[in-house]
Amino acid sequence: MAAEQNLLAKPLSLRAQATLALYRLSFGLAGLTTAAAAPWLGFYSRRVKEGFAHYLGLAPRCRNPRVFWIHAVSMGESMVAYGFAAGLQREYPDYQIFFTSTHPDVIAGARGRGFLASYFPLDTQVSMHRVFERCHPTAVFVCETDFWPEFSTQCRQRRIPLFLINGRISSKLAGFYQNFAGLAELVFGAYTFMAVQSSSDAGRLHGLAVEPSRIKVLGNMKADLTVAPGSVDIVAIKSWLAQRQTVVIGSLHPGEFNLLQSVFCAQIKQGRAVILAPRNPALAKEWQQQLESAGVMCCRRSIGLTDAPLLLLDSMGELAAVYSLADAAFVGGSLVGDVGGHNPLEVIQQSVPLLMGPNCRNFADLVEELKAADAMLSCNDADAVAAAIDRVLADKDLAEAMIANADRVLAANRGALPATLQLVKECLSVFQLAPQPVAELP
Repeated sequence: MAAEQNLLAKPLSLRAQATLALYRLSFGLAGLTTAAAAPWLGFYSRRVKEGFAHYLGLAPRCRNPRVFWIHAVSMGESMVAYGFAAGLQREYPDYQIFFTSTHPDVIAGARGRGFLASYFPLDTQVSMHRVFERCHPTAVFVCETDFWPEFSTQCRQRRIPLFLINGRISSKLAGFYQNFAGLAELVFGAYTFMAVQSSSDAGRLHGLAVEPSRIKVLGNMKADLTVAPGSVDIVAIKSWLAQRQTVVIGSLHPGEFNLLQSVFCAQIKQGRAVILAPRNPALAKEWQQQLESAGVMCCRRSIGLTDAPLLLLDSMGELAAVYSLADAAFVGGSLVGDVGGHNPLEVIQQSVPLLMGPNCRNFADLVEELKAADAMLSCNDADAVAAAIDRVLADKDLAEAMIANADRVLAANRGALPATLQLVKECLSVFQLAPQPVAELP
């Protein structure tokens, strides 16, 4: 019992209690406004149409009394969460996985894996109370970076272990919570344990007054997760390449698309195939129109492959596998704006030379390791991207050295998934009692 008490969240301070009351009032009013507009929004948004009841907390009921709730937002985070969930199921085969997200394709993927899946509810007291009463989780796991005060509070009040897995705390997020100490206590003080990717993430949590004993740096779980050969059907794309040198530009944002159009054209003129993956696949149709108006013929994966030299990859869940076809790959979200860069691990796991822009804060520690090991090329602008591609494709020795160096960095970063599962097992072994019920809301 003493060990359990040490892991449970501490009582809220008066400041945090006042913050909770204000948050519940303000967010409750905002939730009512959103709910009133939802029927109209449902005509335009798949998420609202499919998830309206779920947003109000009316998630599917869990019939199994033993439930693990796992939450992940983006497609990249969901890949981590799926792998973690599979590990949990091996360790706890009698538990049901309740999976939430805000992304319809993530939810579809979770259902395809046999999980009970739902859209994440609005962070109001009523909605969160409802969903907790419907699933009665034994433990709750948040993947990477999605934090909500009422969600954390419900776990605290019900004495449910709450874990952060593969945690990532950006400087922007930390700066926000440093300005609102009461809110930070509500959110982060409820966590039983926070497994984070890097010492930088741990340092930011220390700055938010999270107890050091509740933080563990375990690395990035994405280093343990690779695309199994044959799990994604890319045979048609491989045939389309027709043995041409191939450049894959993944997770591209609109500003980067505008900057790099000259690079696409230059690569095509040299007889190379270009595969372009928008971060938002819905942009593919617009980008195709822009490219073709500029004289660049292209095709879209969702429609069918033609003999055009540029392929817009507007499908979900294929990019990591498509990277394996590249002779060089550029990872977007890193050249302009404040996105912070997308996942470089998907490239180096496929033994492909990696190029990125200068804005990589989301993977800052890993990118610094790769730079120090001469395992990637950093490009400050479009001209640098073009020069780096040409350099890698013209110099086989350079490409092979980059791949070998990246493999060493990757090997040094593996092990986060089994370490996280072991940590969770040790913590859960302490909790022998079922979560405490709370009073029903009217």
